[in-house]
Amino acid sequence: MSKGTPSFGKHNKITHIRCRRCGRHSYHIQKKECSACGYPLAKMKHESWKWKPINRSRRKVIVHKHQKVKTARQGRHRN
Repeated sequence: MSKGTPSFGKHNKITHIRCRRCGRHSYHIQKKECSACGYPLAKMKHESWKWKPINRSRRKVIVHKHQKVKTARQGRHRN
């Protein structure tokens, strides 16, 4: 049994679909539970190690917390 390209041909099952609450592609079909927000539980699933914010308005635009606009410092660079 090879572990390269031929074995990847068997990856044809869909396990996760888009969640109707958070909009992320993490709703497990067989478990009927979202791994990101915990739907259908009443409380939102939230761990402190998850840095991606869960957008309740179906994930339109997400700006990650760790990505900031970098501007060049002017007047400090000398040759």
